[in-house]
Amino acid sequence: MMTGIKWNPAWQLDPPAQIDINPDGTVTFEGPVGNVLLPKEYLDFLLISDGAALRDRGSWFLARFQNGLLVGEIEWLGGIDTVMGTTWNLYVYPDPEKNKVPDGFINVGFAPGQEDMDILLNVNRSSSDFGKVYAWINADDPWMIGDNTRGLGFVANSFNEFMNNLTDRKNL
Repeated sequence: MMTGIKWNPAWQLDPPAQIDINPDGTVTFEGPVGNVLLPKEYLDFLLISDGAALRDRGSWFLARFQNGLLVGEIEWLGGIDTVMGTTWNLYVYPDPEKNKVPDGFINVGFAPGQEDMDILLNVNRSSSDFGKVYAWINADDPWMIGDNTRGLGFVANSFNEFMNNLTDRKNL
């Protein structure tokens, strides 16, 4: 496997994703989402495994929120269709149970718990945080307008760093 990820043999990986990549390197999401430049590390991951089941497989992480640290266990990383569908559905079918992620982010995974956290990837090309991974407590955007980043907690500087830092809870 040719990425900078230290692959945990306990992770349940899926077959490689089938992704149509545009000549400019973007991937087309439906509707108002448009063309998204996926960070190379994340795209490389998808081309090896179109998502992964990680719960109970040493997949704990720390998220740094304004009010302090939260510990989470990632349950799954979505495949490209799930990522596209989740992002698109949040634009088309606003639902109090499915709050819209902040603009410039895509939802790539989920960590259930006392504070359910979505795992978000910054895909805003003009942001200095492009490619960084965050946890998002989705209840912190009750108006579903997409510009509320109050619930963002920093997790990692890159997708590979995020994956490589996943560990057993006792190690945190």
